[in-house]
Formats: sequence, structure tokens, C-alpha cells
Amino acid sequence: MSTNQELFDKLEKEELKIASFKKRFLAYIIDSFVILAIVSIILLDKINSMQTYDEIHNLLMRFAGGILILQFAYHSLFTYLYGATLGKMLLKIMVIDQELLDKPNFTQSALRAGVRQISDMLYGLGFAWALSNIVLKTWHDYAAKTVVIDLA
Repeated sequence: MSTNQELFDKLEKEELKIASFKKRFLAYIIDSFVILAIVSIILLDKINSMQTYDEIHNLLMRFAGGILILQFAYHSLFTYLYGATLGKMLLKIMVIDQELLDKPNFTQSALRAGVRQISDMLYGLGFAWALSNIVLKTWHDYAAKTVVIDLA
């Protein structure tokens, strides 16, 4: 697919609607809370035994690599298995391969999750990119050749 307009036309022909930026943003927030809940459960005992915010901060900094791995695994696996994370499922949006119009394969899902993390580390710049094109594609969508559609 060479242009965003061609992809837009292809989706329109197949009667597929592009997910709104608002829905994608809300899914991002929900998924962030899911990751936070998992990390909280994993670290609950350690956090409860700590006396100061500095101790908690130091623990989270030591666990930062684990959080990145957890986030990568969560996004990769859910996108590969279901075409959507829990946040996307709740909002009835889905990631699809822009050529096949089906769930992305594992390589696409992993690449998408990795580039998503890079975008996160760069203050969400890759997410903001979605506001600059007709199909609302982010950096991770471009890298993995995916697009997010609305199922509702």
C-alpha cells in the first residue's frame, strides 16, 4: 500500500471504519492502568514494607526493565492473539494488517509493541503523528504496516 489515501479508500471499500483518536487514546489510558495494576500486584509486598516515597521510587527504578518487558509482552501477545489489547477490546477497536485486513502476525505485533515503547519514551511523539494523517496511523502502525479500525 503506497499511500494513506489508498489505504483509506481500501478500508472504505471494505466498509471498515478507522478508529477515532479519542478511542485510541482512551484504550491507551486503560492499557496503562492494566500494566499499573499488574506491576502493583507483583510489587505489593515490597511496597507495603517501605517507609518513604524515595524507597518506592528506587524500587520502581530497579524494576523499570521488568516493566518494559511486561509492557512489550502484553502488547505483543494481545495484539497477536486477539488483534486488540484489553483497552481496545473494551472500546471495540482492533489492530489489523493493512494488506490482509486481518489480525497482525506475531512479527508485526512484536515490531508494533517495540516501536510503541520507543514512542512512549519520546513523550508520545509517535502517537501524536496519528493526528497528521487521514488513517490516524502512529509510528508503530507505520513500522508494522497496521491500522486500527472501529468495530462498533
